[in-house]
Amino acid sequence: MAVDIRQLLLQMDFEFVDELYVHKKTKIPLTVYFQDDEMILLDQLKLPYEMVSWKTTDYKVGAIQGIKEMRIRGSQALGVCAAYCMALAAIQLQSTGREIIKNMEEAAKFVKSSRPTAAPLFWAVDLTMHAAIKAFDTTADAHSVVNAVKETADYILASDLILGKYLREEGMKFLEDGDVVMTHCNGGSLSSTYGGHALGMLEEAYTKGVDLTVVAKETRPRSQGYLLTTWELNRAGIPVVIVTDNMISQAFKRFKVNKIILGVDRIGSDGGVANKIGSSDIARIARFYDDVHFYYATSYSTMDLETPGRDIPIEERSIDEMSRAYRLDAQDKKRKGILSENALNEWPPNEAIVSTPEKGKFVLYNPAFDITPGNLIDLVITDIGAFSPEQIRTLTPAIIENEVKRRLENELTLPEHIRFYL
Repeated sequence: MAVDIRQLLLQMDFEFVDELYVHKKTKIPLTVYFQDDEMILLDQLKLPYEMVSWKTTDYKVGAIQGIKEMRIRGSQALGVCAAYCMALAAIQLQSTGREIIKNMEEAAKFVKSSRPTAAPLFWAVDLTMHAAIKAFDTTADAHSVVNAVKETADYILASDLILGKYLREEGMKFLEDGDVVMTHCNGGSLSSTYGGHALGMLEEAYTKGVDLTVVAKETRPRSQGYLLTTWELNRAGIPVVIVTDNMISQAFKRFKVNKIILGVDRIGSDGGVANKIGSSDIARIARFYDDVHFYYATSYSTMDLETPGRDIPIEERSIDEMSRAYRLDAQDKKRKGILSENALNEWPPNEAIVSTPEKGKFVLYNPAFDITPGNLIDLVITDIGAFSPEQIRTLTPAIIENEVKRRLENELTLPEHIRFYL
């Protein structure tokens, strides 16, 4: 029996406003949904300046313009978006008949190539392919493949919404009046479907009366902390202090930070965690403070039980993310007459940028993530419980899947072909 996403959203206190589902209490929108064979995203490239939707019916457009160009970002949100990209692929490839599985396998590779680090993206693509193959093996019918993939994508969205509630409940056990919490990048509702990661539990706690202040780091070069985290927390009404990335120790001292809660891109089998570049810096500084607790908060789906943290691939992004601000600065100074028309248009000059260090040249290094080793992490708070890094090393796919099913079966009827951990 297919899940009714619209009914679930109404039960969870969402209302439909300007083509987006928005939570009535926190005022925070759902990041992705699927309607009338069309994928609809909250366009995060336009935040915080305006809140609008972005749509596509093409899986390649969804993967490139949606995922790669970061209209949607964050681990669980990427997983749900990837699942709906596979639903679009199934719809587009339905006319290929008996070749649909072969063609969908190519589509799966294309969607996976859009972002190499976030585990839920791969997990969701694999889940939809598992459903597609099983449907085709049973019926040899392309239409049944489309239905199975769409149904699986809906269950991935529904499960994230439901498990997000469990994550928030788990996280609230570690929050109390007067907490000053530092966070980094945007590990929150905007990086899940709704209410996930670090910020989801803070927003839930605040709307239930817990007195909190959040210190949000700017998070260069894309400034997700400055642009997205502050927007999201402000929607929920939480007091926010904005600091730049080199103000960690001073912020601890000035604002009496006592907890750090970050979102997660991938948890390694050794308990190490991959997250936005700069996360491990906070963890190392926190070790000098006896009264500061360091937590990660995430969905179980970010767990990679086969890859140790040290082996998680680190995505390097476009150097334009680093240089663009200074190119705009030069343009602004020329426009104001501070610089002459003969002045450089950017810094460093494009012709002086190289990929490996050499005399008189510049290398711009822009890794998207770093790895925090387990010995610097107090707990990883998840939707199936809170674990020390040592405990994560003892988890198995069977343990994880049983815990997920135990929670989901309270609220969903799970079809046989759905598997929540591969």
